[in-house]
Amino acid sequence: MRWKLDDLYAFRAIVECSGLTQAARKLEMPKSTISNVLQRLEGDVGLRLVERNARSIGVTPEGQTLYHYACRILDLAEEAESNLGGLRSEPSGRVSLAVPGAFCREFLAPRLPDFAQAYPAVSLDVVVTSHQVDVLGGEFDMAVVVGEQIDSNLAQKRLFAGGLIWISSPGYALRNNLGERLHDHASHLKICETRYAGRQLEVHQAGKAVRLVVPPTVARINDPLSVREAVIAGFGVSLLPLRYCRDQLRSGELVEVWQSTTIDAEASKLSVIFPGRRLLAPRCRAVLNFLEDICRTAAAE
Repeated sequence: MRWKLDDLYAFRAIVECSGLTQAARKLEMPKSTISNVLQRLEGDVGLRLVERNARSIGVTPEGQTLYHYACRILDLAEEAESNLGGLRSEPSGRVSLAVPGAFCREFLAPRLPDFAQAYPAVSLDVVVTSHQVDVLGGEFDMAVVVGEQIDSNLAQKRLFAGGLIWISSPGYALRNNLGERLHDHASHLKICETRYAGRQLEVHQAGKAVRLVVPPTVARINDPLSVREAVIAGFGVSLLPLRYCRDQLRSGELVEVWQSTTIDAEASKLSVIFPGRRLLAPRCRAVLNFLEDICRTAAAE
């Protein structure tokens, strides 16, 4: 089937105007173009659609059948164009979004009133999870994830690229000689996020890359905000993304330690991922723009 919508528009006009000349006048097209459309359609379907004479045309039964289908097809096309045009002007619909718990509590949830005001026709289904999610399989429309995602079928946009810092409560730092050697670090590292536990961390001291072995006795929590609260309570030293410690550093609940031992900023990168081989729906584009906006605002504070 090689029909074009424009050909169906022309055929509908031929039937409704009872002639090629009148159809050409209605559509403001040359009569020869209308005649070519009719010949092309008859050639495509292999049937005579109209009976011609010197004064008028008569629509054959086969032509009447095609006319009824053409009307239905064109009505659907016009409805689709109208609805999609509305979506372009105002995003609407539901978006399922997976996010880490800390990101949700610190950044997303406090800004949801702003999202509702900016996009009143878009509804969010937010799922808080620390597990890997299936975006390609349709489990979620989008997901905020930590680190780099290596998958050619996924598109990703960076939201945050802040570094990790070492933090302690002021009381713990005063009571203990924290030192600057890696051996000192290991003895005071009491708790950390699960993803950093049981591994060697690549850090830099005096411009040199060295490895810090995270002790197996370290307490593990898969939530950076819970790690933060434990450190505020005096539970040793830990490493956290700066974005989750800014307010506590300003208030004095936390202090930064071991500033000469730095960790790659990529270690705490946040990205939003979504299927890369699909046209991003307006409702999803609205969520993406919103996520980028709240992260850009947070980075500037």
